[in-house]
Amino acid sequence: MTTLWERVLKLDAVHNFRDYGGWRAADGARVATGRLFRSAHHAHATEGDVERIGRLGILTVTDLRHPEEQREEPSAWIGKLAFGVIEEPEEDQGVKGEAPHIAAFRNSDFSPQSMRAFMITHYGEMPYDPRHVAMFRRYFDALASQDGGILIHCAAGKDRTGILAALTHHVLGVHPDDALEDYLLSNEAGNIAKRLPRLRRNMEKRYNRVIAEEAMHALLTVEEAYIARCWAALGEKSGSVDAYLTDMLGVDEGKRRLIREKLLS
Repeated sequence: MTTLWERVLKLDAVHNFRDYGGWRAADGARVATGRLFRSAHHAHATEGDVERIGRLGILTVTDLRHPEEQREEPSAWIGKLAFGVIEEPEEDQGVKGEAPHIAAFRNSDFSPQSMRAFMITHYGEMPYDPRHVAMFRRYFDALASQDGGILIHCAAGKDRTGILAALTHHVLGVHPDDALEDYLLSNEAGNIAKRLPRLRRNMEKRYNRVIAEEAMHALLTVEEAYIARCWAALGEKSGSVDAYLTDMLGVDEGKRRLIREKLLS
């Protein structure tokens, strides 16, 4: 097992940027490092950040955000770095979508209990959102076909990104305990403790009401219960995680073998 902070790339203005490779697989192999990256959005990336990201060998970026999010906070490297980009299908570009934290405020009473309940419910729904399914499918196609690095990100790099990274670890045979550790690392790598007071003030101003710190914490962090709900939903709706990967994402045994050949050593 690797040390916690060996996995985190410290950038100036991109939060939660890290390598989610490096874990042991079931057969004793190790997931390659320098190939799998994940992060929050890149709207505020500095010139130094853009230069460093450009040196990582990334070929493809999977931007899991909705078009409205992309328009409000476009990636700072657009026009500077030549990545292939996986994003929402063109036919879905006009369908309204929003980040989980925005949806949570819109669909809750702002209490810690309602925030946590929303997140748990949302984790059971996200893998079956047709827009996510389309992007997840293209992401796994890229893993099976390319030899360079791939970056996945959403707004905070913890929920949509966390699910896709966890599915990747499952395909690669990473032990569930290690996959969970990687998922929960967002709470440290995302600098949540430092950023929470400012984010709380911004949300209180936006919604013109007092928001409990515990409610913000439930929304801005990840919990084992969140990803556990995702796994449970895959079992309930698809029969198993493997069946979901095969039936919904086209990740059959042949594609898994290709992905493992490229990413395990």
